[in-house]
Amino acid sequence: MLITGDPHSEVNNAPDPFRGYGDPSLEYDAADGTLWLAYSWLNTQVSDPGPPAVFDLGVRTRLARSDDHGASFTFVRTVNDMQMEAHPDTGVMGWSTHEVSTLVKEPTGSWQIMWLKYFNPFGTVPGVDERQEFLYWRTTAATPDLLGDNSAVWGTFAATSPSWGAPFDFNTIPELADCVLQTEPALFAFNGETYLATSCLVADGTGRRTDLERIELLQQTPAGYSYVGTILDGQDAADLGVDTIEQADISVARDGSILLVVTPIILGADPAHQGCMVFSFDDFATASLARDTNGVAVPRAIITADGNSLGPGLCTYDANSETGVLLVITTVTGGGATTDIEFSLHATGIHP
Repeated sequence: MLITGDPHSEVNNAPDPFRGYGDPSLEYDAADGTLWLAYSWLNTQVSDPGPPAVFDLGVRTRLARSDDHGASFTFVRTVNDMQMEAHPDTGVMGWSTHEVSTLVKEPTGSWQIMWLKYFNPFGTVPGVDERQEFLYWRTTAATPDLLGDNSAVWGTFAATSPSWGAPFDFNTIPELADCVLQTEPALFAFNGETYLATSCLVADGTGRRTDLERIELLQQTPAGYSYVGTILDGQDAADLGVDTIEQADISVARDGSILLVVTPIILGADPAHQGCMVFSFDDFATASLARDTNGVAVPRAIITADGNSLGPGLCTYDANSETGVLLVITTVTGGGATTDIEFSLHATGIHP
């Protein structure tokens, strides 16, 4: 899928070596029949023209709409963009980077996009992940086309400096106290309430603890969130033969079932993302999925595709979109200075 008015990035009339669309989030507006898509747009950022030039990888959130139930999408606006900024504690210069957005029309009729923002120091070091200071940001508006006008920092985590000034601390929720950070937010409106599914990442003195990582369901409140329950955890990942499960998306199937779409991940594998799995909730009020007699979550659909490095994953679904499940495929070619990374968005036509 390509988005009219927002093609993949180019450099000197050639494909940018880091380009494409990622992190899709679909939401249908029944009031006027418009289908909205929030997504990440990728490019190569010039941090210093040099010589020698210094480059970094850029990610920001954009918004598109479809008036033909997903047959085509047209660019509407940039929700957030890369900005040069100084780390508030060290003064080190870097980029504010925005990705993995989630879009929802709330029961009140207003709209919200939430996403992961982090600080990335200038200068990409090959093979080194320098991302730091993870935060949740959000924007709200009466209509989708105004989303982004009031973007502001929203949530902080244990691994984040308090200097960023987020109004809500996720670690104040007792069930999330061990989470060093949250990632891959997923908003969902149901029965007059707005919910947030979020991935809890855990680490201790031995390193990352994927066995303790999980996807939690929270209910939005005027003061922040209340805890609902754990949707999937480390045992579920082990049952699937993977290290962790992330990148949640919640939606309603055509038969009325509430669906959870996730990406199972094997860390360090090629590909790391193993496609997308769709599960049904047995009881959404308690964050309980449909499980077999042994307590194993039963997939409703398994979607795979070609791709390397990160591979296939990062899925979203809306029953009103003729695209079916939207799937991102990552393809990496070359190596070193000639590395080419493309994130492509695909309509699978699958309605779980």
